[in-house]
Amino acid sequence: MANQSLAGRSTMGQSKMGQSAAGRDEAGFTLIEAVVALGIVVWIVISYIGIRTTALIDATQARNWRLARELAEEKMSELAAGARETPPESEVEVPFEKYPDWSFKIVIGEAAVSKLEGEVATSSAGSNTEASERLDWQRDRQDFQRAQQRGLSATEYRDQQAEEDYRRRTEDRVPSEDEFEDVAVAIYFPKLNAEFEGEREALVIKAKLSTLAIQGLTPEEAAQVAEARSVTPASAGDGGSSNGGGAK
Repeated sequence: MANQSLAGRSTMGQSKMGQSAAGRDEAGFTLIEAVVALGIVVWIVISYIGIRTTALIDATQARNWRLARELAEEKMSELAAGARETPPESEVEVPFEKYPDWSFKIVIGEAAVSKLEGEVATSSAGSNTEASERLDWQRDRQDFQRAQQRGLSATEYRDQQAEEDYRRRTEDRVPSEDEFEDVAVAIYFPKLNAEFEGEREALVIKAKLSTLAIQGLTPEEAAQVAEARSVTPASAGDGGSSNGGGAK
């Protein structure tokens, strides 16, 4: 009997030890599961936040480009309608009061517009040497095509553009409905995910507008200006002078 009692106790002890070990194994497995589950949750949350952040950046960027185009078209429409109170000063950057860190620039003249496009393209290319070289090649090609259309070499074309730009800046010409200038409006705004402080995006639109509209004058006002200078609006487009000699 004593032996049987001892054997029973031994069996019960082994059973309890087995249950305790199984309980420890089960608890350990549950802890591993919890850690894995927590890791999965953290990964999902981080991925979700990343997706949300990317979506927010994309939405803000799309909004900025849309707003930039609207502002550019608004400024160009003002010019085309002759609705500005004062004539624009070419190549002068002006800040927007309503939009901090946003600004615009009106550029007049083919040479000045080409220069603006080059600056914007180079800025967009950044440190990408291959992209910069490709843009330089495209600009040279465009200049060559324009020169061919005028029967000039590329060098002669550039010299002519520089001369015309200088004359436009220095001549006291009378605005005319029949004389047109290349005009560009550039909108500058902060770049998202910028690589350095102050980096900006730029949107440029172009048009050909009459010098009358650019100056914001009516035909009657242009005629009065011409009379005061002793020239006619038509002669102004042909490089007429204001020395009292009239049209040449």
